[in-house]
Amino acid sequence: MSGHHPDSKTMFDSYIKIATALFALTVLTWVAALDWVPKSWGEAGNTLHIAIGLLIAIVKAFMVFYVFMHLQFDNKFIRAFVFAPIFLFFVLTFALNVLGP
Repeated sequence: MSGHHPDSKTMFDSYIKIATALFALTVLTWVAALDWVPKSWGEAGNTLHIAIGLLIAIVKAFMVFYVFMHLQFDNKFIRAFVFAPIFLFFVLTFALNVLGP
């Protein structure tokens, strides 16, 4: 690991901010799952709920990877080796679900 590690107070503050953001995004996921889409949208409404939920989940996953796996202190080159495969996994999973049978 390269880079400078901050003191424990700064790390604690960072963890509290991330925990608050994760809680807020969880509430946002719950709100997105409510039945707020007009019935006339049909299947598109269900897909919209799922797409919003997946986008929020991806943002939450990247937040956890970045802070709790301490990627924020690593070299940008190393981060690319972590985030690129994860991003490709999400893209391929989404493509197989949307374009698949």
